[in-house]
Amino acid sequence: MSQDYRRRQFVKMVGVAGAGSALVGTAGAATGISTRTLDEQFDLDGGVQEALVVFDDSENARRLETLDLPETYHVFEHLDVAWTNLTADQLETVAGWDSVRRVKAAEELEWHNDDISRESMAVDTVHEAGYKGEDAHVVIIDSGLNASHPGIGADRVEANYRYVDEPTGPRDPFWVDTNPGDTDTIGHGQHCAGIAAGDGEGGTQGSYEGVAPEATITSYAVVQYIYLPYVVAAWNHLLGRIRTEPEFDPDVVTNSYGVARGARYNPNDPVNVATWKVFQEGALPVFSYGNDGDIGEGGGNRFAKAPHVLGVGAAEKTIDEKNNNNNRSIVGFSSRGRSDVDDVFYDRDALLENLREFFAIQEGTTQTIRTDTFTGSVGPGANTDPVLAAPAFETDTGSSYENFTAAGNADLVDLTLSLDPEGQWVRMRVYEDRNGEWVEVAQMREEVLKQHGTLTVDVEASTDYVVELEPEDTVTADYTIEYTSYAKPDGDLNDARPVTMYRPGVSAHGNAVLSTQDKADVLGPLGEAGDAEPFYGRLSGTSMSCPAAAGVAMLVQQAYRAESGGEELSTADVMRVIEHAAADHNPNYTTINTGAGFVDAEVAVDTAEALAAGDTTIDELETGLDALVEPPAEVTPAEEIDLNASGSRDDDASVFTAGQTNRVEVTLDGFNGNLADAVRVTDQVPDGWTVDENFGDVESFDEDSGVVTFEGTAPASGETFAYFAEAPDEGAGDTGTYTFGPATAVAVDPETFEDDPDRKQGSTEENFGGTDTNTVAGADTEA
Repeated sequence: MSQDYRRRQFVKMVGVAGAGSALVGTAGAATGISTRTLDEQFDLDGGVQEALVVFDDSENARRLETLDLPETYHVFEHLDVAWTNLTADQLETVAGWDSVRRVKAAEELEWHNDDISRESMAVDTVHEAGYKGEDAHVVIIDSGLNASHPGIGADRVEANYRYVDEPTGPRDPFWVDTNPGDTDTIGHGQHCAGIAAGDGEGGTQGSYEGVAPEATITSYAVVQYIYLPYVVAAWNHLLGRIRTEPEFDPDVVTNSYGVARGARYNPNDPVNVATWKVFQEGALPVFSYGNDGDIGEGGGNRFAKAPHVLGVGAAEKTIDEKNNNNNRSIVGFSSRGRSDVDDVFYDRDALLENLREFFAIQEGTTQTIRTDTFTGSVGPGANTDPVLAAPAFETDTGSSYENFTAAGNADLVDLTLSLDPEGQWVRMRVYEDRNGEWVEVAQMREEVLKQHGTLTVDVEASTDYVVELEPEDTVTADYTIEYTSYAKPDGDLNDARPVTMYRPGVSAHGNAVLSTQDKADVLGPLGEAGDAEPFYGRLSGTSMSCPAAAGVAMLVQQAYRAESGGEELSTADVMRVIEHAAADHNPNYTTINTGAGFVDAEVAVDTAEALAAGDTTIDELETGLDALVEPPAEVTPAEEIDLNASGSRDDDASVFTAGQTNRVEVTLDGFNGNLADAVRVTDQVPDGWTVDENFGDVESFDEDSGVVTFEGTAPASGETFAYFAEAPDEGAGDTGTYTFGPATAVAVDPETFEDDPDRKQGSTEENFGGTDTNTVAGADTEA
């Protein structure tokens, strides 16, 4: 019965960000922080309704087969979500299952770059002010781009690169610009590009503009799976262009991929080195924070732990000020930082300063204090037990182990691996002894193909470590590990600690995001949601929130350039502006799930303009620890109560001749004064009858709708209203029965007379007085 969109071969290579080398946006249960399991938007008295059922594990979605479903269901394995149609009774049944976290109405799965989404990030206001990224430039390192997609437009694509060389070949990486071609067969990069800079063209049912719809786009396709050498090659090519081509001046580089790891950020990781260099050149790296919220704390993308990178978590776009538990809530799959660390690990300003010092020291004063060589064999039958930790490791995997103890003044260790024969699939991991527990702190070769080189490990002095070599093929190889240990300069490198940031920078929309998509791509079926949009589809993940924040960064830079006459903010200051401007919408916000808060494009752009005009300075902004989210007090609706309006009606007779006048009285006996102070009263007049507004208590009569509105308001103690209605007089065809009523009471502000449902919670409109059926017969009495 299930149609399972697992795309097994794709997933085997890709996985999810936060669980492997992955495309972040294709995973994560689409659920927000909520105390309600069943979405209140469902009509529990209605018929079959489209629903998304969020499970604690996708395998539990099979339980849907025990129901007599109206139609089939679809399992999105890596989202732990089933898409199906359920009757009202089935909605309540499924919501009661222990394995179900959320049952959400399909219509509530609001699109990431539609009108409401842009409103919640205050992007529409910025667009109305004229900022749409016209002079901004985004680089997207992802699965590629279809430059001819109607929502992209090849005229705004500066280059659409594809890698065309083998990673192990003798030549340097070779990138070919295929614009206006299609380099994306997966659809992930296409989707992200539309969020950051799509212009909304090609949509049939809505406005689908991205955050910076007039920005220039450069794309690097790192093929179907995020193969690390291709990623590094893209950064290298990008950096080379920045340094040699003055006209190539990107503002932001958006990256929706990564690896989740609880280990410290390593400044010497190849990608971290690349992002640092590009950051120094003036382009801001933005990374998805990861989709591993289900594992608890510490699941953040390792590349997003760099203080020079803007890491972005995922949130809903729901605007709900009356119950702020639902207001832009953080989705469950969005990775969390760590709460078991000192505040300095959240202070971007302090960490950036440490990182600058770190690189300055490392490049000038770090000294080698020890070298060694480990040799052995890996593969079936090897199973070399680690001397220090044999009970903690499996001994039947073909893995081999080496041990070392960091020197008393050690800070870094380089482990250079080579194999004979070369090209074998071997993974190298490093474990640290933390109070008797072996914790993985570093790993080489998380990409699919195994190219061997140097792994730099941030170590603690006088601490024991185990190196594991695990084969991923049934092959045997001889290995050599060259071990080099580096000393901490006297006091200097210690002063450059810490450098790891254990929180996201901000959050942005990342759940059920509608953006540019080609239905033939691998992710095409995941985006099909019954919306019948041929060029757009929905995906969830921090992959989607990442390019949204990147788009806001472009708007900030554009606004500063416009106000300053062409000058630019530094990359660090762009992050400071975005974090300063972030909003504290939800009482469930924390430093580790949203960092500084939810992006607010309007405040960020206003701040950029004020900086450019000299009306404020960076020092006056809330940055560093001052930028961190301060959750608002919880606001929840009061207990709902009914208006309980009651009353009666009376008139002159029950039979009238054509054109005869009927005096109608509507009496409101009273209503619940605990809900409202006053109500506005109306009555329903049958079609063909007219009301003279000059008589009785009439304020107005709408002949099209047949609604008569009475003057003033009625108090809770009740009141009687009268009006005069004239029967139809157009001829014998008007003979028949006509029904007056019911009357309606609407809670209003007694001074403005305007509907006021937000003052108190509950039903603010209610019918009363019943109906009265009259007959019209005979000729016009005035003829």
